Amino acid sequence: MQSRENRRELFRVSFSETVWGKMTLLGQGGVTVRLVDVSSQGALVESDLDFSTKSRLFLDFKLNSVPFSVPGTVIRKVVHPEFTHYGIQFSENREQFNQLFRELNRYAIRKAKPHLEME
Repeated sequence: MQSRENRRELFRVSFSETVWGKMTLLGQGGVTVRLVDVSSQGALVESDLDFSTKSRLFLDFKLNSVPFSVPGTVIRKVVHPEFTHYGIQFSENREQFNQLFRELNRYAIRKAKPHLEME
């Protein structure tokens, strides 16, 4: 069983609105993807293009107007009739992890309590 602290660090934020990002495979061009959900350690994205698992990439997106460019690896691929979901594991970067975790918390609070003003 995970500790309470670990569960808090690994929470995922699902997006009710469409959040677009750009996935750039190393050595190739970038493609637009839809972010389904994101955590401080990874993301689930949707695309109509085919990528292989173990592909190394950068995922660029904005959360609370804060830009992120996160290196990662495709670790899971689920093919649906109209699109494909890709599970991306972010590479270890403690500073980026902390910043993303803060923004995920801010996003979750805004989503739960939209009447609150946050800096």
